[in-house]
Amino acid sequence: MARLFYHVLCCLALLSPLTVWATHQVGGHLEMRAVGDVPGHFIVTVTNYFEDNNRAAAVTAATLAIYRKRNNAQMVVFTARESGRRSSIIYDNAFCATQRNLNFITATFTADIQLSPGQYSDSEGYYLSYQTRNRNGGINNLSGPLQTGFTFYLEFPALTTTGKYINNSSPQFVPVNGEYVCMGEPFTYAFGGTDPDGDELRYSMETPLNVLNGNATAAGPYPSVNFLSGFSATNAIHGSPSLSINPQTGQLSVTASEVGLFVFAIRVDEYRNGQKIGEVRRDFQLLVVDCPPAQAPDPAAQISNLPATVTKTTLCPGESTTLISTLNPDWNYQWQRDGVNLANATSSSLVVSEQGEYTVRVSLKNTCTKVGSAQSLTINSLNTKPTLTSAGQLCATYGSAVLHLSDVPDVSYQWTRDGQIIAGQISDSLTTTQPGLYQAVLTHVTLGCKVSSDQIKLVRAPAVVATLQSVSGFNRVCPADPLILAGDGGITYEWQQNGTPIPALTDALYSTRTAGTYSLTATDANGCRGTSPPLTVSAVPPVTPALVTIPNFCGTQALPHVLMGTPAGGVFVGPGTSGNVFTPATAGLGKHTISYSVRPASECSAVTTSQTAIVHPIPTIEMDEELLTFRGNSLILQPNLTGDPISFRWSPATYLTDTQSPAAQIESIKASITYTLWVENAGSCIATDSIHITVVDHLYIPEAFSPNGDGINDRWSLINLAAYPMAEVTVFNRWGTVIYHAIGADQEGFDGKLNGDDVPDGVYTYVVHPDPKLPPMQGRLVLMR
Repeated sequence: MARLFYHVLCCLALLSPLTVWATHQVGGHLEMRAVGDVPGHFIVTVTNYFEDNNRAAAVTAATLAIYRKRNNAQMVVFTARESGRRSSIIYDNAFCATQRNLNFITATFTADIQLSPGQYSDSEGYYLSYQTRNRNGGINNLSGPLQTGFTFYLEFPALTTTGKYINNSSPQFVPVNGEYVCMGEPFTYAFGGTDPDGDELRYSMETPLNVLNGNATAAGPYPSVNFLSGFSATNAIHGSPSLSINPQTGQLSVTASEVGLFVFAIRVDEYRNGQKIGEVRRDFQLLVVDCPPAQAPDPAAQISNLPATVTKTTLCPGESTTLISTLNPDWNYQWQRDGVNLANATSSSLVVSEQGEYTVRVSLKNTCTKVGSAQSLTINSLNTKPTLTSAGQLCATYGSAVLHLSDVPDVSYQWTRDGQIIAGQISDSLTTTQPGLYQAVLTHVTLGCKVSSDQIKLVRAPAVVATLQSVSGFNRVCPADPLILAGDGGITYEWQQNGTPIPALTDALYSTRTAGTYSLTATDANGCRGTSPPLTVSAVPPVTPALVTIPNFCGTQALPHVLMGTPAGGVFVGPGTSGNVFTPATAGLGKHTISYSVRPASECSAVTTSQTAIVHPIPTIEMDEELLTFRGNSLILQPNLTGDPISFRWSPATYLTDTQSPAAQIESIKASITYTLWVENAGSCIATDSIHITVVDHLYIPEAFSPNGDGINDRWSLINLAAYPMAEVTVFNRWGTVIYHAIGADQEGFDGKLNGDDVPDGVYTYVVHPDPKLPPMQGRLVLMR
């Protein structure tokens, strides 16, 4: 035997102390119904299923919070208060409920709220959340169920889109019955809801949500419950098949393979025009037990005073009839109307006056066995004012609506508009294109009794004023930029280009790169349509900017240069650039990118070309102005160069091995000469410098002399000394004392005397400075007499 209780995940938190939170809440559901009088006016209804005890009695209100999905920002907190009498949940078999201590009640809380549509315009929508504790301790598929709570969750769309109000109510669900399921027996339960707006509902299995930090109004995201090993969202109840839900109808089905109390959750997605706009999560508990093998009762049912084969009848105002089932003192009886168990309807017969489909559920007394059902009996009652429904919309200048009555057999129909009979309309439906107050009168063909339906007022919706304009304010497409077109006046849009529909485009914005004539048809929340005036979009001709070649510049002192670009009217940007003038001194040495940008039109992105302006350094040459060398000498002139020169030229070419090398290689120089070096870098920046080379004969120094007065080699004289007018000669003894010093080219030479006295024979040291431009010459001198 099993029981089914569901929890529509709602965004509420009970206004009660934490001790009250410990109440075992079996489930519940939340509805958010648009009142329809003022945009943003809603009635929020919270239906809770509690264990019937003193703690549940203390819970009389609920706190709800709304959050923005995009960033989980809290929008508003409000209170729902108890609004109706509490009632017990009715079971097919009261004995089974008593044996399993299944004693649960229904409590309803409501809140009348007014939301500002302008504040609820985020395209990602909003959600409600409610966290409460605790679940039943006997749950068999959760880890730590007593420490596991509920988070009920509901999403709803933005109240306004592109300034237009979106009317929407959440799905609605019928009250629960006290159901039970036998292990090994197929079980189904019609769990599907209805949507007041006619939106599509899609169902799927989900993992239930746990509480977050024990805070009744905490924003998401919310944690999931912890399933025990082997259980999951799609295997919450083991079986063959395991628990599943029909994605279109919402019917639960399972053939359970083990007993226990199991938790699972269902997500109900709300779709409009193929797009998801809302979501409700519903938590459930299902008890599976091993039923005795006794055969289920097989009752019959019929309408009193009618043949057993007649399963439908109609009641006139004030009339009632009795439904009769097979009488058996060993059976329990529970009557249902439209699938909902009726209170105190537990005998084999039932007196009815209300319209509906009635079924009797029968089980054996004092045991929990499978339940049997008799055929359904349909009661069409003129005691109840027939419900008139409408579909369609009267738009400003077109459109139609269909008025329809629920099927009542054996009646004739007469329709009125504004109290006047509409001729020729005698069916249960009326199609009209006219506004007014409509009502139908039903007359039973056989019984002759009459009843009037409720009234419906049809009005024309305001005209849909569709507009189309470009976001930039310019009706032309730039060569490199898309043009954003913006529509208004509806909630969905159909776009056309040159009279041809643009597929799969329903948004208010369209990005195009193509010229043409555009229009759109806007559809508002009523389903009415309007077409915008056409908007002709032209193409801005492309431009190809060019920048006149920028010359090279030698040094930062070069003259400013006037930049030139085509077409005229563009903007020059780059280092050292002001207006259309490039100034090397401002830019500095180096390579600089100079760009020239031209807009094809004022609203278009600029098209850019660029060149490199190079401010080259001016080369420099560092080398001596003059140089002294010996005749026949070979040497290299190695000047210090800056400014990155790449071209070199020495002149004249006399004695040079290469005139185009940065270093001059001189071979066997014979005579004095002046060389000039020209250098040039990549920027054609030039520098020049000269060096004069004086060529002299070699100075030969004797290594010995004999000042003995024989007239031969009596003086130490340097050969070719006449070529060195600045020559300085010094002789030292072994103690470093100067014994001879002479300057000039006309010196007589060392005669071996110091202050008129002969110096001793021996080896002496000399140092000769031929010229300041030449290195000193030093050596040893032998004096022998």
